[in-house]
Amino acid sequence: MHASRQRAADEELRSNDLIAYCEAEMARLGKVDVYQDVFDISSDGLFGSINGNRLGRLPGVSVEWAEINAALGQVVLLLHTFAKAHGVEFSTYALHPMGSFSKISRVDDPRVLYELHGSGSAPLGRLFGTGRFDKGLTMLLACAKELLAFASAQPRPPLSECPPHPVDEDSVGGYSVRLQFNQEDKWTRAFRNLLDDLRWLLQWRVAHLTVDE
Repeated sequence: MHASRQRAADEELRSNDLIAYCEAEMARLGKVDVYQDVFDISSDGLFGSINGNRLGRLPGVSVEWAEINAALGQVVLLLHTFAKAHGVEFSTYALHPMGSFSKISRVDDPRVLYELHGSGSAPLGRLFGTGRFDKGLTMLLACAKELLAFASAQPRPPLSECPPHPVDEDSVGGYSVRLQFNQEDKWTRAFRNLLDDLRWLLQWRVAHLTVDE
């Protein structure tokens, strides 16, 4: 238990260092964008990945929780730093970037933290006790939706006005991010769709900086 808390503390320290790095680079480089260097989003077959970490699992393709949690931590960090850079305050939830042990809370009740990291060896849809994780993922999606709406309200041609996949409550492009009773391929598709939307958000940022020059 002590070792687990120490790992979480180490991850939080590394995340804080990376946040400070992003902010320092933004101040130093001014109009030059560093986000696409810091957050490399791509597709690896049926998986979406961020900084080389796949986000999901498929039948016959076992992805360790360490990799999934690392990817989720990068998503949290991206949303957190993007919101700070553009002066966006989330209306309902607060992100707590802590690397692979990231969490989320309500703005009005920051003491109650929901995990944005999972564990277990059973197939995804058969894992029990995932209610808090599912709640956290839905809250994370709400934060992403707010940033996507912020960018969509300020179109930057020739970039499309809207992200490729609509976000609706617990789903992205019609696929749920909830873990319990879901299917591996559908859960993986939900996060590939989310990463597609976040890649659009990074492209919007580049176009936004170009317009403002």
